[in-house]
Parts: sequence; C-alpha cells; structure tokens
Amino acid sequence: MKKRINILSIVLCIVIAALAFVGCSSAGAPDHSVTNPQYAVSVESLESVLDDFINTVGDDRTSFTQAEENAAIYLQARLTEYGYTDAALQTFDTTENNTEVTGHNVVAYYRTSNRTADTKNVIIGAYFDNRYKAAYKGAAVYKSQGALANGTGVATLLAIAEYFQTEKPQYDFDVTIAFFGGSFVTDVGAREFYKSGMTHAERANTVLMVELQRLGVDHVYAYSDARQTKREPFFDGVAAKYGLDVYKITQKTPLITDATAYEGIPYYQWAHSGVFGLFFDSGIPTLNLIGANWETINMTDAESSKHPNIAYTDRDNLETLKRLHPQYAQKMATAATLVIGSLNSADFLNVMNYDRAHFPNTDVLTKNWIWHLVVLGIVIIFVAAFMAISAHLGKKYPIVATASAPRRMKMAVFGMDYEDKNSSDIFIDIKGATPLDDIFPGVPNNDKSARADNPFDEIFPMLFDEPFEEHTGNPVNDVAEQKPFDEKSDLANTEQREVAQFDAKQSDGEQTETDETAVDVPSEQSEVKAADVTLSEKPSAAPRAKAQQKTVKPAAKSGTTKRRTVSAGKSVGAKSGRSCKAASGDKHSDDGNAQDGE
Repeated sequence: MKKRINILSIVLCIVIAALAFVGCSSAGAPDHSVTNPQYAVSVESLESVLDDFINTVGDDRTSFTQAEENAAIYLQARLTEYGYTDAALQTFDTTENNTEVTGHNVVAYYRTSNRTADTKNVIIGAYFDNRYKAAYKGAAVYKSQGALANGTGVATLLAIAEYFQTEKPQYDFDVTIAFFGGSFVTDVGAREFYKSGMTHAERANTVLMVELQRLGVDHVYAYSDARQTKREPFFDGVAAKYGLDVYKITQKTPLITDATAYEGIPYYQWAHSGVFGLFFDSGIPTLNLIGANWETINMTDAESSKHPNIAYTDRDNLETLKRLHPQYAQKMATAATLVIGSLNSADFLNVMNYDRAHFPNTDVLTKNWIWHLVVLGIVIIFVAAFMAISAHLGKKYPIVATASAPRRMKMAVFGMDYEDKNSSDIFIDIKGATPLDDIFPGVPNNDKSARADNPFDEIFPMLFDEPFEEHTGNPVNDVAEQKPFDEKSDLANTEQREVAQFDAKQSDGEQTETDETAVDVPSEQSEVKAADVTLSEKPSAAPRAKAQQKTVKPAAKSGTTKRRTVSAGKSVGAKSGRSCKAASGDKHSDDGNAQDGE
C-alpha cells in the first residue's frame, strides 16, 4: 500500500510539473482570425526564387569551400541585379580544427534618404551555406542540399530585398541585407560580420536583428524574447493586420539548461538557435522567424506533426520539401510579409528604440552557479511537495502493519505486580519460582496459551538440572484483572497462594510427606489445636515465616488418623535440601506413646 502511495505521489508531481511547464505562457496558435492573408510578396515569386537558387548554385554550398564562395557570388549578383550598387562579398579567415579556412558573407544596404550619424539600423539576415561535404579535415558530412535549411530563408530574404528596390518604401532607418557563410561552425560568418563588417556606430545604432531560417514546414514562429517586451505584441498586431498565420513560441519548447551556446544568453530554447543569438548577446533586440511545430510537449526540434525532420539530413532537398510540405511557399510569404509590414508600420521605430533602451541586463543569469541554485530550488520544491502528498495520503489511507511489532525482553526484578504489562514486552520474573513460568509474552504469566510457541522452551531446560514444574496456579485471563501491589496484604496473599497450590497437589494425589516417622494416632486425639495453626488464623504472628506448619487431617481409617505435617510454603529446610521434620519433638513422643499404649 505504501509503495502504491509513493508511486501515485511521484506521478502527481510529474503531472503537476508538466502542467506548470506547459502553462507558463499562452498557446502558440495565433489569437486572431486568420483569413485571406495579404502577402506583400507573392507565393509564386518565392517559389521561383527558391528554384533558381537551388538549381543554379547546385547541391553543394559547403562552408569554407569553393562551393560556398560560388554561392556567395550568386547572391551578390542577384542583389546587384535588384539595384543594390553596394552589394559586397566579404571574406574572412579563421582556424577550425587546426586548419586555416576562408569563409564568405554577402552584404547590401537599403539606406534612408535623410541619413545622419545617429540613423538607426535594422539587420535582416539568413545563412546560406550547407554541409554537403567535409568543410575541413575531420568535419561532419551531412550530404544535405539544404533546400529547407536554409534555402527557404535565403529565397525569402532575396524576395524582401527585391521588394525594397521595387516598392521603394521610405524609412527613417537603414536596412542591412546580410547573407552569412560559415554558419555550420558556431556561426562564424555572423560573428565576423558583427566584429569586422560593422562599425562601432552601426552596432550602437542597430535596434533590431531579424533572422529567417527553415521556413516552409508546419508553422511560422515569431520569437522575440522569453521575457515581456514591447516588440512581441507589436509583431502580433502586424500579423493580425495582414491576416498572417504566425505562431508564438511558448514554454512547450524544451528549455536547455546549458546556456553557454552563446555567451551571455541567460536561457536557451530551440527557437533561440541561430545566428541572431550573437546580436542578442550584444544587447540588440532580435526577432527569429523559424519554421517548426512545437504545439505538443516534445523533447526534439520538431518540424512537423506528420513527418520526421529533414533539415540537416540527406533528405533535405527541393523535391522532398515540395512533396512533404506543399504549402512551403505560403510559409515563406508569411515571414516576408511580417517583416515588410513591421518595417512599414509608423510605430516600428518607437517600439524598437524602447526595447533597445530597456534591454535588461542579464549577465548574472549567465553564471553557472545561478543555474545550479535554480536546479537545487526546483528539487527542493518537488521533494517538499512529494513529502506533503505522502503525508496527506498516509493520514487518509493509514497503512496496516502486516507483521507483529518486535518484542522487548524485560526483567521483573520486584515481581510482576510492579510492571506495566504490554503486548510488545516479554518479562522474566526474577522473584518467581521458575524462569519459564514467569515469562510474560504480553499476557499474565499463568496463561499457558500465551506460551504455546515460547522460544524459551528449548533454552531454559538447558540451564537447570531438573525439568520445570508445570504451573498449576489459577489463571488470570486478563491483564486488567491483576490487582496492583498492596503493601499490607501482598505477603499474606502470596502465602495463601502457596497453600492453595499445595492443597491442589494434595487433591491430585501428589502429597509430600515432611515427617519420615509419622504414625497413626487415635481419632480422639486428631484435634491438636496447638499445632494446627493456619496462615489465615494468625497472619501477623510471623508475616515472613514461610515455613509455617499445618496439620492435615485425612479421612479416618479403622478409627485412627495418620497425621502428616507439611510445609505451607517453601521452608528453609526445603531450600537447603534437608528433610522437613515435625515442628515439635513433643509430637513425636506423644505419637510414640500412643502407639505403645495401644
């Protein structure tokens, strides 16, 4: 029963934890009506851009290789074709696994017409390389074409860049278009861009970094921050305005306790995986637009509820993407429209400036000892809850012991009348006649049934020369019937019990002769009052003389009576091994004279 209660308590704790884990934030589904979305970029154009990118560049865009450089050259050419005269291919050198390698980024700018030294900046980025072959000696090989991860992000960013040059929106801020290489090795391209591709003023004036990645699967998630910000409800409002099916990241996505993937990030989720983490770490507000399906409690980076992940596998190709996710272009159009609609909003810059100015300092949360304390606190809470539930259930459903309680052995030094008798005790009455008779297994000593399986039956006979004498006293059936010790009557009662014990033995034919020379006397002399002194007639004459004598008068035979003088208790002579003689020598002479007279 106790085991079942413990199991039930553990299950309840797990259920409570799961509900608390899920209920930390609102559901991921949009809280607005999604009808007839107004895409800023057409679905057909996005399909065309992705097809052209994959088919022109080919399957291989492996980081730090000539294939990556070829892809970068393609992107630069497309940006130039759109009208970006400053589109540049930036190279950087780094060392990976003791190997010198070269990576590539592609950057272009859509600048405001009234630009000043304090003009704010927005970065929209996507990584474009893949891991089709080994990037360097010892690197992993995925054989992944990367149509989903991250051809969809690249095509979406190209479509946004084309929108700017086609529609010519008027902004009070600059927009930086950035394609990052070397992303499969700790996002080296994004790091090099932040460190070398931006000036100090540009870093200080950047109010938002948007990343586009893995778009085209079940849902599009917009992840801003795990904490409350102004930009999250702002992006929700834009999605509602354009009827976009944009999901919010919830606590259903599993938290990863190791927050060191990006130094300075105090928490880490699947949605927090990407190049934007570097910018977040630098105090720049971010928006991660990522495709996934996190609408169930899962411990994996799930893309779909129906199909296994294809990202970063050899199944990630254009044909598989179109077959498993035929609505992929609509997801791309949703992300592109959310970005364009946000930039076009009159409130955009005010919201981003506020979040940049009030970006919380979370440096303390990056310390490992903080997370250790958090884990310890959670463990303490769960243990306390488990103990409380167990205690409550234990009171409501008490456990009945199936085994008898262990017994304790006690010595009754001054007799059983002085002991508090209880069912868990075994007494040895040192004052009693024999050890076996005085063992008390929780009931009065003279109850034979309580000693039916007494463990001392085989022990005590080994300690004595003679077998124990069977107890013949009057049983007391209940502990409550035993009267407490009375100083005035205890000794007299004890001697009376000894006399009663002797009489009982006489009735069973077990008379003990104490006078070896007892003779018959005439019946008329059978009444010898001087010698027949019973214990009850003179209880106070000699209260501790247990060797008092009593004359027993058996039935008359042939007109004579045989007189037997016996001890009413344990005489001193009996204890010392001597024969019990007549208390008075005169009685023997009288008996002799009587015989001579006859």
